[in-house]
Amino acid sequence: MKKYFALVFSLLFLSFIVTGQEIEIKEEGKTFFKPHAFIDLQGGAAHTLGEAEFKDLISPAAALNLGYQFSPLFGMRLGASGWQGKGGWVAPAQVYDFKFVQGNLDLLFDLGVLFGGFNPQRAVRPYLFAGGGYAYGFENGATELNTNNYELEYLWEDNKGFLAGRFGLGANFRISDVVAFTLEGDVNILDDHFNSKRADNPDWQFNALAGFKINLGKSYGRTEPVYYEPQPAPAPVPAPAPKPEPKPEPKPAPVVQKEFPTLPTIHFAFDSDVVDTEKYASELSTIVTVLKEFSDTEVNIIGYTDHRGPNAYNDALSLRRAEAVKNYLVGQGISASRLTTMGKGEDPKTSGQEALTIQARRVEVSEKD
Repeated sequence: MKKYFALVFSLLFLSFIVTGQEIEIKEEGKTFFKPHAFIDLQGGAAHTLGEAEFKDLISPAAALNLGYQFSPLFGMRLGASGWQGKGGWVAPAQVYDFKFVQGNLDLLFDLGVLFGGFNPQRAVRPYLFAGGGYAYGFENGATELNTNNYELEYLWEDNKGFLAGRFGLGANFRISDVVAFTLEGDVNILDDHFNSKRADNPDWQFNALAGFKINLGKSYGRTEPVYYEPQPAPAPVPAPAPKPEPKPEPKPAPVVQKEFPTLPTIHFAFDSDVVDTEKYASELSTIVTVLKEFSDTEVNIIGYTDHRGPNAYNDALSLRRAEAVKNYLVGQGISASRLTTMGKGEDPKTSGQEALTIQARRVEVSEKD
C-alpha cells in the first residue's frame, strides 16, 4: 500500500513539474489512416428492367458485405445480395417474380479523399464502386404463367446461375468513428436469361439501398505533437557577494610625547665652584642620560649661592658653578651648543637658616622654555 501511494504521489509530482513548464509545440500531431475491416448491412428496393409498368417491377432487396479498407482511397468488399427479381409483359398484363442470391466482389473508391484529402471527421463520404458477381436464381414464377402459347425462349425452370457485372454510387454519413449511415444505388448487368425473356441484350437490375456501415477497429490514429527541446532554465545569477564591511582603520597610537623630566640638583661646598663628581655621581649620571635621550632638547644650567656675601660676588660665583656643570656635561659627550649657563646669585627658593646652607649653593639643569 505504501508503494502504491508513493507511485501515485510521484506521478502527480511529475505532472505538476511538467505542466509548470512552458512547452512549445514545434509541429502539431497528424492524423493518419489505419487499414481496417468493416461490415455493410443494407436493405431497400430493387427494380428489374422489363415490359411491365415500373411500379409492378419493384421488389425488396437486401445486401450484406464484409470489406477491408486498404488505404484512404481504396477498399474492397465481398458480399451477398438479392432476394427477389421480377419480370412481366403488357399484353396480357402479367407479372411474375423469381428469387436469387448474388455473391459480389466490389472495388471501392472514396471520392472524398480525391477532392479533400483524408479526413476521418468528414460528415459525408461519397464513394464509387465497381465489381462483379454471380447470381443464383431459384423458384422462378414465370413457369406458372398463362402465356397463351407465347413461348419464353429463355425460361429456366429449375435453378440457374448468372454472371453479373455491377457498379454504383453511394455515400456514408458519419455518425461516429465506428458507425455511418449509408445510402447506395447500384446497377447489376446480368445475362439475358435472367428474367426468362429474350431481349437480345443484358438484363438490368437496379437497387436502392440504405443501411449502416460499421468499422471493425480503429480507422485512424494520431501522432504525438513534436515539441521543441526544452531549453534549460538559465542558471540563476548568483547574488553578489556581500561587500566586506570596511575594517575600521586602526587608530594611530597616540604619540606619547615624553616630557623632559625634572633633573636632580648638584650642590656645592661653601664658596666653591668645583663639582664633587664622587658625591654627586648618581645625579650627574642621571643628567647625562636624560640629555642624551632628549638629544634635541636645549637646556639652561643655572647656578645659585647662599645668602652670604655681596651680591656681585655671589652673581659671579653662581655663574662659575653653572659653567663647572656645563664643562662636566660637555666632557660626557653633550654638545655645548645645547647648554646655556646663567648665574642667578642668591637662591630665591630658600630663606631663613636654610638660605645659609648647602641647600642654597646649587646648580639646577632644566629644559629651556
